[in-house]
Amino acid sequence: MNYFLAKKKQFHTIIFGLVFLASFTVFAQDENVKETRAIKLDEAISLGIQNNRRIKLANADVAIANENLEQAKIAKVPRIGFNAGYNYIGNPALYEGFYKNRIEVDYYNHQGFANIVSSMPVYTGGAVNERIEQQKLISEMQKTAVKMTEAEVKNAIAEYYFNLEKLYRQIEVTKQNIINTDLRISQLKSRVANGQNLKSDLLRTELQQSNFKVSVFRSTNDIELVSNYLDILIGLPTNTILKPEVNESMIPMAEINLQESLSEAFENRMEIKRSEISIKLSESSLSLTRSGFKPTVNASLILNSEYPAQWPSYLNIVNFWAAGLSLNWDISSFYNLKHRVNADKFQIDKSNIAFEATKDQIDREVKSAFIKFEESKKNISTYQKDVELSLSNYKIVKSRYDNDFALISDMVDAELQLNNSKISLVNANLDLIIQYYSLQYAMGKL
Repeated sequence: MNYFLAKKKQFHTIIFGLVFLASFTVFAQDENVKETRAIKLDEAISLGIQNNRRIKLANADVAIANENLEQAKIAKVPRIGFNAGYNYIGNPALYEGFYKNRIEVDYYNHQGFANIVSSMPVYTGGAVNERIEQQKLISEMQKTAVKMTEAEVKNAIAEYYFNLEKLYRQIEVTKQNIINTDLRISQLKSRVANGQNLKSDLLRTELQQSNFKVSVFRSTNDIELVSNYLDILIGLPTNTILKPEVNESMIPMAEINLQESLSEAFENRMEIKRSEISIKLSESSLSLTRSGFKPTVNASLILNSEYPAQWPSYLNIVNFWAAGLSLNWDISSFYNLKHRVNADKFQIDKSNIAFEATKDQIDREVKSAFIKFEESKKNISTYQKDVELSLSNYKIVKSRYDNDFALISDMVDAELQLNNSKISLVNANLDLIIQYYSLQYAMGKL
């Protein structure tokens, strides 16, 4: 006992200062407690789909792609132009020889004309249809981007949601330890006054309690930060402190097979569909380039009116119409487009390689998520056993301490061990849910 007394006195001043500082910090935090808003996971996800800015940007890209598609279709519609004009013509002058005699002609000074011209492509070598097809593919690609963004947002919401619940559970466990240390501190004060315990025992217990309060303080700050991140994701005011509503039924119990997970991922993941569209888009670009080898045929219709028809004596209005076909064939395209065709072929090869790389990436993501999910399930049984063992150890040490057969340091260590094991079990249960949603995301089911 003398040894421990000497050892404790060396740190008496430091311990007292730490106790004071921690107590002051927790007091300051208690003065800024904010109201919380309870929220369910389904509600958070629904708000995220509705309000998240990344999703809104992706939907805007879809709207732009659809408008570009409609614009591409207009190329099949006839083009109509109207042209009209008026000129005032001054009297012309005639000269004999090299500007010798000037003769002014009394000319009709007014001239007017109007015409309507219409043209429509009859055959373009497939260029118009290929451009329309390209815009359709781009529109589909933008839709897959929306689905991918939604899945990413859902996964992020689930992760923040359950990490937020971790913090609340940790606070609950730690607050119970604060209550227990309050009781022990009140007992120790009486025992120190009676000379049954050293003052350092009381200070060590108070320091332990202060550490618990600091842990609560830090977790409370973390709750505010994580709530802020979640608020941004789901479109709530950023000062809203959220309180998840989590129950035991949310813990996944079903067995999941790795091969089935991989099959579902290859079927559902938007990255696969996006890569397939990218291949089709590259093939469409090659077809569009090859259309440059072919001629184009256009139909035209002209309605024309002029006054006067002939100057200076024929002062009548002449109207006429004309309809015809025009052929345009760029013969030089047979050697001008050769390298563009080769580049498009290489682009198709590149898109196919990217498709295989995407499948490899999804394979890695699914296997990684599956392993972490299985690991989380096994961790729960391990941490449950840890809680049982640490609780048994705590009871034994407490009994020995109450009967003066154990030091306060033994009691502190046992309580810290029990606290850590409880928090680890809480985290393990919530980690299992987080890993389940990560696996669902990897499988393309979010």
